[in-house]
Amino acid sequence: MIALVAVAISPFFVEVTPEIRSTYQSLGKIVEDRPMQITNIRFGYNMDSFGRFGIRNWDVSSLTDRRSDEHRHALYHTEHGLIWQYDVDISEGWRLKSDLTRSWTIFRGFENNAANITYHWWQLEQSLENLYLVPFYRARKCFRGNDYFYFRAGVRRRLALVNDFYVMPSVFADGGSSRCHKRAFGSKVDGGRWGDGVFAVSARLDLGCRLSENFSVFLFVEQYEVVERDGRRTNSKGGGECAHSDWTIFGVGVKVEF
Repeated sequence: MIALVAVAISPFFVEVTPEIRSTYQSLGKIVEDRPMQITNIRFGYNMDSFGRFGIRNWDVSSLTDRRSDEHRHALYHTEHGLIWQYDVDISEGWRLKSDLTRSWTIFRGFENNAANITYHWWQLEQSLENLYLVPFYRARKCFRGNDYFYFRAGVRRRLALVNDFYVMPSVFADGGSSRCHKRAFGSKVDGGRWGDGVFAVSARLDLGCRLSENFSVFLFVEQYEVVERDGRRTNSKGGGECAHSDWTIFGVGVKVEF
């Protein structure tokens, strides 16, 4: 049956990845430290040598009702946009994977505010896939409604275990422009101006199993640490309800792809 579905939609592709996370970390910032549901959907057309073109939708909703002035069970943050994915085979066992998106983020009462906000952004993700150590990065430029630059950079390695199980440790850093720092921590307690650069690092461990060609499951644990000194100080003295400088995040999800 699965094989028939795959043949029926070819050369189109569909990816659906629902997750439950103990914490919602957005662009290096702990936004909500209670359970969240996140769903990532991608649909498009495979043009072979020209790459894959499509659309994406990503949404997050709370699984708790923490704040008294707003119902948090409903969808309250969504992203949608256009995607282009392109792979370049460099040599045997080495491949450069690229993922470019032009997206819009729509807030509805996000972070306990009543304002409805939409802003625009470009994002490029690349990784150098190989059998050893995979370097990767993500760079996002937000504009029209928000204006800051954010990046994530790190390394990971996927290790095969028995019976289609795998484990994948990774470490990465989050950072960006001074406006990105302000978004993550708010105004500095001393009233000064934020600089540019790295403000947090994380270590993550994924454990997954590919149950079939089209279906896989995974879980992860991640340790988040703010390394920017003024960011830790601002979190401890002037931060909001979820201003954590050290935090452990758990998650579980499934991925269906055709």
